[in-house]
Amino acid sequence: MGITVRKATEADFSAIQQVAQIAWEETYKNIIPVSVQEHFLEKAYSIEQLHRKLDMTAFFVGEIENKVVAFANLHQSKKENDLSAIYVHPEFQSKGLGNALLKKIMNELQRGDELVVYLEKGNHQAESFYAKYGFIFIEEFNEVILNHTFQTLKMSVVIEG
Repeated sequence: MGITVRKATEADFSAIQQVAQIAWEETYKNIIPVSVQEHFLEKAYSIEQLHRKLDMTAFFVGEIENKVVAFANLHQSKKENDLSAIYVHPEFQSKGLGNALLKKIMNELQRGDELVVYLEKGNHQAESFYAKYGFIFIEEFNEVILNHTFQTLKMSVVIEG
């Protein structure tokens, strides 16, 4: 199974929406209420938001046999380099897609840059994944989004040469 990582295009939007839906259902089934998941996905992965991500962020898809089964998104600002998403369709996890996407994101940054990721507490799979790549725990805080209190963990890594 060959993995390809490339820049996302408008033609990928439907596949990205599907991956987001399935990955969220699996990842957050015991962490975030379904109604909150649905509302968040509707807003965050609308066609309008996907266009914004395409125009304003580093947005990549991961493919296996020319089928989009994963994506990653890096939002860069003066404040920080935020890895805002890496999602892999559950059927294609543990095949190197997350690794390939994370390496692509890290290649967008310079040596010495800090890359941060925000995760929902209880997403142990993501915590383990990022720890494997040298991310360390920075802080935990609560934030209210869509009338739901999220327990957010912030992790970061400094990019090496």
